Amino acid sequence: MNTWQVCRQIQYLLREQVWTGSATAVFHTSSVLITAAPRESAMEQLIMPAALIRPLGATSDDEEPDFITQELALTLAVSHAGDSYGEYPLVGGQRTSQTDSSGRGLLEVEEEVFNAIEFLNTDAGVLIQHRVSSAAEPRMIGDQYLLLRDYMFRADLTADRYYHPVENLQEA
Repeated sequence: MNTWQVCRQIQYLLREQVWTGSATAVFHTSSVLITAAPRESAMEQLIMPAALIRPLGATSDDEEPDFITQELALTLAVSHAGDSYGEYPLVGGQRTSQTDSSGRGLLEVEEEVFNAIEFLNTDAGVLIQHRVSSAAEPRMIGDQYLLLRDYMFRADLTADRYYHPVENLQEA
């Protein structure tokens, strides 16, 4: 799996992730993006929570140049109206439903992100490790309190795209 494939796979997994114990998606499809950096005005248009995937620096192996260690960042964004203290964006607040994303806090969304990314493993052709998380960063976008946090991952990849061969086909 190469960098393009792993970014697309993380995007797919996050878009498909549902809240544990429900069938409700964690993220709106248009709120999981692969981007270098969105304009601040674009953040107002996202349906929260949002996940932004960014490939960072990469290094090649000295002996096998086709093997790459790729750094990736995933930024989670959560916003709640009417909370000037920042508690609800961090730990969650007023909810209309236990299986809906509205009212959830960043730390709740984080759990589901890790649940989704754990599907990327050697069976999928990639080794990915969570390396570090930043401090939660509050911002005001318009009159909306927005909370952001970066998660850094390191993935062992290849320079070329690779697709696993089909196995265990059975006739119907």
